[in-house]
Amino acid sequence: MTELIDYNVIKESTTKTVRLRLLSNGVVHYSYLPNSTVCEIEHLVNHDAIVEFTQNIKHLVILDTGEFLNLTPEARKLIRKLEETVPVAARAVVVKTLGERMIINFYISFHKPIIPTKVFSNYENAMLWLNNKNLSN
Repeated sequence: MTELIDYNVIKESTTKTVRLRLLSNGVVHYSYLPNSTVCEIEHLVNHDAIVEFTQNIKHLVILDTGEFLNLTPEARKLIRKLEETVPVAARAVVVKTLGERMIINFYISFHKPIIPTKVFSNYENAMLWLNNKNLSN
């Protein structure tokens, strides 16, 4: 997987389970920390963190699922419930394995996100898609 080496980090913030980085191109890099288990409370903390981090202004987001991510069923429900209020214009999800990609694509097709969301196996393609979203909005 290609890293985001072409972008400087302008601002950074961390919670117990995620790291938020504002990249020089204006995209927020939202990455889950290794071996994170996100419950409902942790997701509320993460939601509040991105709202504060972006000053509640919609941004393009590249989301990295990290080394291992476990979302509890309650957290998944809350993610869906809060989707209308999260300051995200489009979301590119970068996954490391085919298994993750299949699970996330199934979840996306079943739950139909409000926010444009697409899954990628590398940062380069994810960033190209986000840049096209930025130009079309």
